Formats: sequence, structure tokens, C-alpha cells
Amino acid sequence: MIMHKNITILVLGGYGETGKVFCRYLLQETSARVIVAGRRLAKAEALVEQLQQNFPPDRIAARYTDAADVESLRQSFQDIDLVLVAATTTQWAKQIAVAALEAQVDYLDIYFQQDVYPVLATLQPQIQAAGRCFITQAGFHPGLPAAYMRQGAQYFDQYDQAIVAFAMQTQIQDFQSILEIVDMVADYQPEFWQNGQWKIGTYQDAISVNYGNRFGVRSSLPLSMVEIKSLPEQLGLQEAGVFTTGFNWFIDYLVFSLIALSNTVKKGLFRQVWAKLFVFGLNTFSSQQAGVVFLLKAAGKKQGKHRAVEIFSDHDDAYEFTVVPVIACLHQYLNDDIRQPGLWMMGHLVDPDKLITDMQAMGINIQTSINDAS
Repeated sequence: MIMHKNITILVLGGYGETGKVFCRYLLQETSARVIVAGRRLAKAEALVEQLQQNFPPDRIAARYTDAADVESLRQSFQDIDLVLVAATTTQWAKQIAVAALEAQVDYLDIYFQQDVYPVLATLQPQIQAAGRCFITQAGFHPGLPAAYMRQGAQYFDQYDQAIVAFAMQTQIQDFQSILEIVDMVADYQPEFWQNGQWKIGTYQDAISVNYGNRFGVRSSLPLSMVEIKSLPEQLGLQEAGVFTTGFNWFIDYLVFSLIALSNTVKKGLFRQVWAKLFVFGLNTFSSQQAGVVFLLKAAGKKQGKHRAVEIFSDHDDAYEFTVVPVIACLHQYLNDDIRQPGLWMMGHLVDPDKLITDMQAMGINIQTSINDAS
């Protein structure tokens, strides 16, 4: 499914592990011109040379862009239509967004950290007034939880429960991509919706989830996601939450404990050390069963009878599973189906039906099962 709207997309962090996958999918699934951008110009140029072997050379270019340098951002954004932030540059999130506004371009990010949204939300009036479309919290976590919860609503007259859970396993090369997880662990204070109100979660609130043949039954802990905060009241839910598994014994019991301990001394202490130790533990002690499982377990009533619904999705590659939902979102954006002024979370903006159909077309296995009480 190739969109034929000709635009130029600058991928900030385009030579990173996730960024590389974005560049390939953008060239494959759209007709956009792609600029691979970041501080390491040699890496960007090497990726461009590699991609030009399979795609028209005039569709791909490299560009030096330093997210920490406002002037560099301004210059880089001059001749583009959309900036796609695929780098872990959360400390520069606001100035990247401001530079996009000044250049009158649209914006999309895949930041994992949940404290970025309130920062971007301060720019909402300017984004709206400028007529720009800013999409944040894109990817699969965040990104898919709200979309799957919204998708589940169509199967019920009374929608009572929506539990999203995911498990993933992958090899990591660059510790920089783990810094966001280190920060999340340091600030771990998960919330989930139970009996019609938000509850602060603890390790005692873990649930057992069947992740199918890939990962089996695993204990899963609650995880805060800003994208689901408004959904329980919108959808009439009594229970809702996002849950995820741990990684392995080394990370869960040693690395996480060290992160928590160091943060009692000073927030962010030894941040890069813990990220490197995390990568070592992930690559050394994890099982060889790579991939992602992401699912929605929903319950409620249909025509007065109890109904349970599961939307189960899995894929062999965690990077591709992060990128494909964003490409599906961009298909809707490029079609002008969802492009509208303002700051939007991906999971709220997309049409869930179209998103899931598009993800399936790009190779994601997604199955929906419905069980009605007899």
C-alpha cells in the first residue's frame, strides 16, 4: 500500500536501530523523500549509500542535525514537510517541537518517556494556531494501547474491561536506546483503572498473562501510559490498564534494584552505567526467543450476554513492530484522513480498524477471537 503524496520527511536519529527501519519502511511504503539526519553525518551517509542500492537515489539524502543545537534544528527543518523523531532526545523534545513550529512543518515522535507529553502540551495553542499537525506517543508502546482499547469497544454494548499486555525480547547494540527505560524504572509509579478509579500499582499488582506459543504464561506488571488516561471514562470501563513482563533475572532483580538504590542518592546517578549494564544483561541472560507479543483482553456484554474478546498480535522483530504502526498511522496522515491542527496522541488520532488492517498488510500477525457466554 504505497501513498503517492510527495512530501519530504526528515528522520531525526535515522541511522539508529529504530531509525534505520523507519527509513526503509518509508521508502518502501510511501513515495516520500527521506532525509537521514543526526549528529553523526558519516553514519547517515553510510546508511543512505546502503539504501540507494534498493531505492531511487534521489529519494534519499543525509543531513547533519544536532538536536541540542537550536540553530542546527532551524537550518535542518527549512525544506521539509514532516520531522519524524526516532532518537532518544527527550531532553530536547520541546526545542525540536518549537523548531518544527518555526519552520512550519508537521511533527511525529516515538518517545517512550511519559513526561514528554505534558511538555509538548504547553505548545498546544501555538500548534493549533499554526495549523500544524503534531503526533506524539507513536509506536507500539506507546501508540497501540489506546488504539487497541478503542478497537475493542465495537464488540460490546457494555464495555467493562480492557487490559493491554505485551512481552518482547530483542538484542540491543546501543545503550543510548535504553536510557529511556532506565529513567522509567527510576520514576516507576504505575497506575491502572480498577473499580472505576485510578490506583497506584505495586509489584503485588502483577497479573498472569498468556502470551501464546512465543512467550507462554508470564507474570506482568502495570505500566503507566498517558494515552489511556482518558479512555476509561470515555468508554465506560470499570477496569483498564497496560501490563508488561520483566526481562530476565539479571535485569529484574539486580539492575532494577541498583537503579532504584542509586536514585535514592541522586536522581539520574550512574544513568549511563545502568544503561550499559542493562544492555549486557539483556544480550547475555535473555532467552533466544526473539519477537513481540501485544494483546488486548477485553470483557463486557453484548445483547445482555457476557462476552470476552482478545486481539492478539505478534511479530518476530521488535524494531519492525515499533515502526509498522507508525507507518500505518502515516498512511492515514498522507491520505489526509487524520491530518488536522493540534497535538495528538497516535492512539487517539488513528482509525483503529484501518490501522490494524494496514499492520496486517505489512506482515504483523493479528487475530481477533470472540467468546460469548452460552
